[in-house]
Amino acid sequence: MKKYLLAILASTLVAATTAAAQTPKDLASMLPAVDGWTLSAKTETYNRDNLFDIINGAADIFLACNFVEMTAADYTKNGTGKTITVQMYRHATPDDAFAIYSAERSPGPTFLKIGAEGYREDGLVYFLAGSMYVKITTPDNNPAFTDTMEKIARALAAKIDPASALPAMLAVFPQQDKKPQSETYITSSFLGHKFMFPAWRATYSKGGKEYHLFVIDGKTKDGIQKLLADYMKFNKRATKLAEGFFVMPDRFNGDIPMLWRGRHLLGVINDTGASIDAEALLTQLAATVARQAGLK
Repeated sequence: MKKYLLAILASTLVAATTAAAQTPKDLASMLPAVDGWTLSAKTETYNRDNLFDIINGAADIFLACNFVEMTAADYTKNGTGKTITVQMYRHATPDDAFAIYSAERSPGPTFLKIGAEGYREDGLVYFLAGSMYVKITTPDNNPAFTDTMEKIARALAAKIDPASALPAMLAVFPQQDKKPQSETYITSSFLGHKFMFPAWRATYSKGGKEYHLFVIDGKTKDGIQKLLADYMKFNKRATKLAEGFFVMPDRFNGDIPMLWRGRHLLGVINDTGASIDAEALLTQLAATVARQAGLK
């Protein structure tokens, strides 16, 4: 028992140390030295009040994903004016960091095992690690520069969180017909509704037609009941819903098959008319969600 308690204490201290290391000062100290490049002596820091100053057009979505702080630094190629910029965005939780990473993730890049996940394209390397979303960019399309950025990313990710992993909720989605790297976490206004809770979503393709499965965790059964009451009010319906499978008529999005089970609400968005059995899919998904959450 003593060894067990010590192990718990040790893991707690490691987690606390990792979280504490995500301050601007410590993040700057994690940036590796790179042969032939000079790291700027100073870093810039942005918070929720001034993030618009550097990414005006995209700041709103970062704020919606519970952005906390961004630390930026530059590398300059010795003897030239060419630069690599590192922007380290800290969010409130790893799920929030995944939300913005998945929102900005583009289709078709070369995916990398850096941190929880990363990818590279000409002139950029992005990755996710713990509560950090890191963007490394250069205006120069020299492939050697992208190789250098990948080396920086690997060294930095290992220091931010060596045990970084994708959110556990991604594992609940069935693999059959799922499009790779299609999972997202939408923190606000899911389906265009402000009353919606955050939702996990994955994209599928069958017969050349796409559809989406989603999971909403209301934390409690009452939470989902309140959400559905607001949903029915929006749709000007008076029907009282019970747990189980039903079809929700959405004035914005058409009819949406849903399944309510306890604290979870699951659904299918199938506006392409893909040939699927929505109830069977949601029943399978609900069973996986319950197992993942440790529910009966």
